[in-house]
Amino acid sequence: MKYTMIVLDDNMVLLILLYVAGMVLVYYVAKLLKSVIIGRIGPYKPSIASMLSILINVSAAIIVSILIFNVVKIFYPEIGQASMLLAYAAGAITVIFGLAAQSSLGHIIAGMVLVFSQAIRVGDVVEFNGMLARVEDISLTHTRLVTLDGRRVIIPNQQLLNSNIVNYSVEVRNSRPIAAVVDVGISYESNVELAIKAMLEAAYDHPKVLRIPRPIVIVTGFGENSVNLRLYAYITSPWLKPIVESDLVVEIHKRFKEYGVEIPYPRRVVIMREHSPEESTLTASLATTSEVED
Repeated sequence: MKYTMIVLDDNMVLLILLYVAGMVLVYYVAKLLKSVIIGRIGPYKPSIASMLSILINVSAAIIVSILIFNVVKIFYPEIGQASMLLAYAAGAITVIFGLAAQSSLGHIIAGMVLVFSQAIRVGDVVEFNGMLARVEDISLTHTRLVTLDGRRVIIPNQQLLNSNIVNYSVEVRNSRPIAAVVDVGISYESNVELAIKAMLEAAYDHPKVLRIPRPIVIVTGFGENSVNLRLYAYITSPWLKPIVESDLVVEIHKRFKEYGVEIPYPRRVVIMREHSPEESTLTASLATTSEVED
């Protein structure tokens, strides 16, 4: 197909200038919006600022592409007919790439849901698959967590969205403390009141444990070898939760020794009984038969 270039008149030149001015305007408006978002929203909600910046870039690119296409149509009017074929081809390619990138698209949508729903935010302390970590970054396709020992864990957004996550920072933002929890079992011969006293003293003496709400100890039930107790000691920093729990375990163990409270070992009862004369005769007969067969 041959394209003929038309002669421009004053109206066409003015239209081209308007299109070019529109491209420049879109560029500077996008730049201004991104600077405002990064400056005002970025320090408080970096994930939302990052997502909005990406959306602004994509929107600006689409608008500029449309303007460029219109400029080209002014010089080559016949390209409008060919654009239909290009649209069909682009649609087919889009379907192919869409099927191939279905997983990635799911991660992108999940990332936007995580960011705009504020389920988790950058800086939040979360528990994911039994692992305590801080949210370092939320991108379009994945979320990066930093564990207490400094490891960085990359999790696809769709997997994170479909998982059960404990977000301790939600409680902190709502001015509610977090409980450090210690479970312990004592022997049935030990004094339960002394054990509770020792656990409460250990909690009250820890510098990170709050006085209000006060620490509490509850009896959770009777185990196979022990009476089971649970300590709730409230703190303000979820990031310190495993550290405080470790300190409390050490201190409780020390105070149990002071108060004579025993943490039991597993016990088994073995019952011994004497064989009757008939059973002894039968056992000896079976043993003799086995030796003869050998």
